[in-house]
Amino acid sequence: MRHPALRDAAGTPFWLDRPQRPPHPPLRGAAEADLAVVGGGFSGLWTALLAKERDPGLDVVVLEGRRIGWAASGRNGGFCAGSLTHGLANGAERFPDEIETLEALGRENLDGIEDTLQRYTIRCGFERTGELSVATAPWQVPGLLEQQRLSERLGRRAELLDRDAIRAEVHGATYEAAVWDRDGTALLDPARLAWGLADACAALGVRFHEGTRVTGVSPAGAGLRLRTPDGSVTAAKVALGTGAFRSPLRRVRPFIVPVYDYALMTEPLTAGQLASIGWARRQGIADAANQFH
Repeated sequence: MRHPALRDAAGTPFWLDRPQRPPHPPLRGAAEADLAVVGGGFSGLWTALLAKERDPGLDVVVLEGRRIGWAASGRNGGFCAGSLTHGLANGAERFPDEIETLEALGRENLDGIEDTLQRYTIRCGFERTGELSVATAPWQVPGLLEQQRLSERLGRRAELLDRDAIRAEVHGATYEAAVWDRDGTALLDPARLAWGLADACAALGVRFHEGTRVTGVSPAGAGLRLRTPDGSVTAAKVALGTGAFRSPLRRVRPFIVPVYDYALMTEPLTAGQLASIGWARRQGIADAANQFH
């Protein structure tokens, strides 16, 4: 049952709640390609784009079971983070010998995303505002101090804000302290990013088929054949980008576990409401609580 506070809220994902984009036609009949990409989310779209950039003559087709960006790529919180390990502390704990390399690769990746958006004029509200990691209880403050020291050791621009400083940055908050990673996170509109990547791919000659669920994969000479409800694609190579959804390859399925986020959006705030909050620099904010089980 929906909580009374949410009774007037729309259940449609915020980023996707806008006029329908022109659909790409479903696949009908048999087709061939050099590379077939399964899944029209970020994994599949970046794969197709990079493939065409490396070899403009490559024939690439993307097969999407629903719509471009329909799944997790269009339903997330809009944080584009440079971390490859779901946070610096998590990475340092699990990969202490590799964390410096992982952090450098993550920042290189974030820089590459920003460069791609500029080259293809993808307007998705990309703002490299950084992120505030905040303590909501006094016992979490030492952990933030440790995080800030580690960040500095790895060459990241991380500033420790005490109780007064963080409450001046975000008015009325109950935060005890914060670490401000100034350039390791950007905010963006994920649905517009997915659609912009699709447009960039299409401009390079990538073919798209939406409403085309891949039901099976089988050998076909030196390549593979993808079966769909109304056709098939035979390709020299296949890239699977189905995310948390059921993979066409049975042996892959036991290794994929979906992790869910819940995103709530307020109504647009008035100028007075925004001024009362502060938060003028629009950083992403994440508290220090560990919600994973």
